[in-house]
Amino acid sequence: MAVDGIKRLSVLGAVGVSVVFAAYDGWLSSRHLAPDGVLFITHRFVVLALLATWLVADAQERRRAMFDHGYHAFSLFFVYAPYYLISTRRGRAIYMLAGMGLLFLLPQLAELIAS
Repeated sequence: MAVDGIKRLSVLGAVGVSVVFAAYDGWLSSRHLAPDGVLFITHRFVVLALLATWLVADAQERRRAMFDHGYHAFSLFFVYAPYYLISTRRGRAIYMLAGMGLLFLLPQLAELIAS
């Protein structure tokens, strides 16, 4: 699969997982229930893995990958992602970081709105 396809699937997957889990969490909150804490951890892990995959594919596409960034992009995501995005995108990085943060916070926002 081409790098562009990997990037597109990673972003769509992260958005899809966040939207589906936010809908589920909002539905449970409207019924005065709450999902198990393990689901929140799993959601964050899956979104983190998909966004780290996007970062690695983007680095390969821009020919900035001198070595395999996969482990660093995943394990140090909250340090690596801002550094990489600011160094490659400058001003647009703020919007991209805000969008990534929104993907992590979407279930809590749905819960807040539903209750």
